[in-house]
Amino acid sequence: MRETMVVLVNGEVLANGHGSRISDQRANATVLAESLLPLFASDLKIALLHGNKPQVGFVLFRSELASHVLHTVPLDVCGADTQGATGYMLSQAFQNTLRANGIQRRVLSVITQTLVEADADAPQPMKTIGPAFDREKAEQYRQTRKWTMLEEPGRGYRRAVPSFHAKEILEMDSIKQLVDSDDIVIAGGGGGIPVIRNAQGAYEGIEAVVNTEQVARIFARQLQASRMLMVIENDDKFLLSGLPTEGASRLDLAALRAILQREKLQSTSVLGKLQAAHDFLQSGGEEVIITTLRKLPEVFTQHSGLRLGAGTSATAAVQVA
Repeated sequence: MRETMVVLVNGEVLANGHGSRISDQRANATVLAESLLPLFASDLKIALLHGNKPQVGFVLFRSELASHVLHTVPLDVCGADTQGATGYMLSQAFQNTLRANGIQRRVLSVITQTLVEADADAPQPMKTIGPAFDREKAEQYRQTRKWTMLEEPGRGYRRAVPSFHAKEILEMDSIKQLVDSDDIVIAGGGGGIPVIRNAQGAYEGIEAVVNTEQVARIFARQLQASRMLMVIENDDKFLLSGLPTEGASRLDLAALRAILQREKLQSTSVLGKLQAAHDFLQSGGEEVIITTLRKLPEVFTQHSGLRLGAGTSATAAVQVA
């Protein structure tokens, strides 16, 4: 039986701190596509998710600058905008790389909605989004837009929205059919557009965010993936946690569990990825690999990647599958 790999790419991998223009994002998408070529050329079935944190920030900032002449962009629509734009850039880069190397695989990008558990009475973790404001503007938006504003020392005040637990991927049946047909599927961007069922039972977008790692885990379970590959923008946060990703190292499930139980990880990004990896391995997944875009090509030659689990190597999976 052919194996499936779920790939999760941080939004910052495309819009990094050294260049966030559209031309930079296109260039980074091309680097990603060329780095993933061994995976594309293999017999593995592939679903790829991407983050959208910086991209959402750009849209919200533009919306704020133009708010005196145009309507603002609701957060669910903002998520759809960034899914479409990022999916387009990734899809085009993947198609060009496949064509240049004579590989006959289709690439499809699917706008994805995530049904969330939005319990108004239960406390929810909050995530800051969009541009920073001074105290006066923050207070104005508290009153006129009913926003929750949180102060970030040294930066100002930013809007905070709830991060709800994901229950279901609405397009999953179609995504699974595409993946099983050997298509490279780009979906679940930013964790999907958060939606609820309203009082009439209809789907409705809400002002919230979804944890991308959690949604990647749902993808892996629903697609019966044996492996996950997480691509991050740089190694800094993992290095501070004592877990370098640009070398070649491995932790089994017991060691990973011990880290999560005993250590206080300062980075929520590191914690989220390790927790998703733990849950995936705990439920039967073979391997999770975390590496940077810079070192991604070396994953397939065994010279890079923090490997979690006791499964066979990614190189073996690509060659054997």
